[in-house]
Amino acid sequence: MSIKLVDETTWSGILKVQSEVYLQVEPESIDVLKSKWYQSPDCCFVCQEDNNVLGYLLAHSWNKEVPPKLFQPLPEQSDMSGSILFLHDLAISNQVAGKGVGAKMVSYLLNVAIRLKFEQIRLVAVQGSSLFWEKMGFTEIKNQSVSPTYGDGAKIMKYIL
Repeated sequence: MSIKLVDETTWSGILKVQSEVYLQVEPESIDVLKSKWYQSPDCCFVCQEDNNVLGYLLAHSWNKEVPPKLFQPLPEQSDMSGSILFLHDLAISNQVAGKGVGAKMVSYLLNVAIRLKFEQIRLVAVQGSSLFWEKMGFTEIKNQSVSPTYGDGAKIMKYIL
């Protein structure tokens, strides 16, 4: 297995994994997902084996405390640069769930975020994933509400770099 940057050839695999794992939250369109990639291409990658996408991670620069809205493309790049890296999506295929792929991808992202001089990473934990994120070193931001579009029990979390 290897981790590589997202490119045009990986999108069909990304959409396949997305539809496989998001059962409680409606999947986003390819245009919305690609807006994250266009914003910060160095922060979006896939884990592959034999050109088969087994997982993906999409993150982008962000300049607000409030997470971006789901189902909407990001605003133009010039409006978004900031010290926050927003981890929009980490999805791992059921084929490799529990085999450390998610942790490897998060570790890879942490190294990229440090190299690019971000100050923190934020995310919204969905579908009961907050325990995974706590194991990765993220902490919940308790005084901030989450849009209902993220689903029941969603939590905003952060990692200070």
